[in-house]
Amino acid sequence: MKLRTLREGDSQTARAYRVAAETTELVTWTRLMKGQRGQHASLGEHLPMRHKSEARLTRPFSPLAQLLGMLKSNGGVDARRLPMLVAYLARYSLLEPLRLFERARIDDAVRRHNLDHHPLFILGYWRCGTTYLQGLLRLDTNLATSTLFRSLFSDVFYSTESWLKPALNVVCKALRLQYGIQRSALDWDLPAETDVALCSSFSPHSYTWGHVFPKAFRKWGQRLIWRPDAQAVDAWLEDQDYYLRKLSLANGGKRLVIKSPGDTARVAHLARKYPQARFVYIHRDPIAVFHSNRYLWSVIQREVSLNGISEEQCTDLIIESYKQILSAYLEQRASIPASQLIEIRYEALRDNPADTLRQIYRTLDLGEVPHQALSTFVKSNATYKPQRYPLDPALEARLREEWAFALDAWPSVANPVNSVNAVAVRSA
Repeated sequence: MKLRTLREGDSQTARAYRVAAETTELVTWTRLMKGQRGQHASLGEHLPMRHKSEARLTRPFSPLAQLLGMLKSNGGVDARRLPMLVAYLARYSLLEPLRLFERARIDDAVRRHNLDHHPLFILGYWRCGTTYLQGLLRLDTNLATSTLFRSLFSDVFYSTESWLKPALNVVCKALRLQYGIQRSALDWDLPAETDVALCSSFSPHSYTWGHVFPKAFRKWGQRLIWRPDAQAVDAWLEDQDYYLRKLSLANGGKRLVIKSPGDTARVAHLARKYPQARFVYIHRDPIAVFHSNRYLWSVIQREVSLNGISEEQCTDLIIESYKQILSAYLEQRASIPASQLIEIRYEALRDNPADTLRQIYRTLDLGEVPHQALSTFVKSNATYKPQRYPLDPALEARLREEWAFALDAWPSVANPVNSVNAVAVRSA
């Protein structure tokens, strides 16, 4: 294949686009000539040739075309959210040369990279303490996880993290920007969800598109979380495995800690993909979970979404998705060996992090708990006080009726106690 030469009149930006696009084109053509084919890779195997949806991402500006094409089928964009759409378009336009360059530079390396350790997956519905647990586990220098920067810039983080992340952190600190979802100062090193990374890379197999388009959240949830067909599962696993390999490559092959709340309903598929993976399920008082999720959705619709739903619709969506996700988990958890899954309570982890982590490490055979780092972390968060929410008796009665199955499955949640004895190890 003969590449076109750059014209003398090209601008620097145009030259960058052309070089990146043509390099990506050459890499793709070479891979096709080699005939790289196979089934979905598991630990120790190379990834197969990319599927059609991923192959489209080799085309210049394909993320922009995909985003614009998704608007009509996902409820459109609300007038007041037009500035957010402009921000998305600007982000993907400005970083497009780097996206193409990164794919050309490391795509083969990512596909050849093997995970040296099976991942550790954190399970649990949104706002059950999954992020807090993720933050504790990342204190272990033998573990690595996705960060806010790597998830939101998953398409370019390998090439930009060394300079763009520090620059963004300086700006955020100077402007005292807040990260509303976690009620903390915005820091691009905060732990983040893996599924967000798939969305940022424009995978059509990311349920996070339901947060970008809340009017279509139920559609994305049914297709990718609680009612996925075999084809959707395989495509999602392939896209996620690619990101996990990229994350592992960037972290020197450390064991990965992966958190995406939707994975709670897909634990059997994860166990099939990674037979020796470890799982930690964390549960929390359902009433607190509901109120925290209403807050979460208010932030998502303010800072992320391109369209919105009413408070009543949001309430129904939380109740339905909680039932669907936890019901699916209860159906699938028996398929996971007891030595690979532990269930804990958020309240126990919050009040007794050292004892709870020790139980996790012992059950899942993760090695030694990083006691010194943990002690420092606990001291720095000693002033944290849980949020209090006003209780609507009628709403609480509805939750206790519709979520009775969860209260029955984890009865200690109904009356939380501040004791490590509440840590529950699932029996076979």
